[in-house]
Order: sequence, then C-alpha cells, then structure tokens
Amino acid sequence: MESFLPATGFLYWVGVGTVAYLALHISCFLFTAVRVWGLGNESGVGPRLGEWAVVTGSTDGIGKSYAEKLAKCGMKIVLISRSQDKLNQVSSEINSCA
Repeated sequence: MESFLPATGFLYWVGVGTVAYLALHISCFLFTAVRVWGLGNESGVGPRLGEWAVVTGSTDGIGKSYAEKLAKCGMKIVLISRSQDKLNQVSSEINSCA
C-alpha cells in the first residue's frame, strides 16, 4: 500500500505548513506596515465616516492633534477633557484654524 506522503515523512509537511503559515503572516504584516506607515492612512479619516467625531483627552498631545486634523478634514468635533479652561482654549484654537 502506497503512502499519501512521499518518503520525506510527516514532519517534512509539518515544517512546510509552518513555513507557509509564517510567510503569509509576515507578508500581511509588511503589507499593512507599508500601507499605514509608508503611504499614510488618511483614507480612514474624513467625512465619509460620519459628520461628527468625539475626541477624548483633546487638550494635550495626541488627542489635540487628532481634533485639529479631524476639524481640518471638515468634521464636527466633540471635545472631552478634564479641565474646562484648557478645553475652552483648545476649542477656540480649533475654531480659528478651521
């Protein structure tokens, strides 16, 4: 009776499957990395997602940058922050830029 697997054995095919699996996942990661970090991901931001955006932590750092970018893309922004004074300041800055 002939075996389905050639003389190389079962472990050979386990190795081939493992290498194929890893190659697929590494290539997907590299494709995503080039698309997001190399080409930019601005297609995921904009009015086609809806006309409103909620930004938390919007008075400093990344939250403030997101709020400014979304406002420049034409979206209406809801700013959320712990400090009302900072919130008023950032709100007036965004209104003057947009």
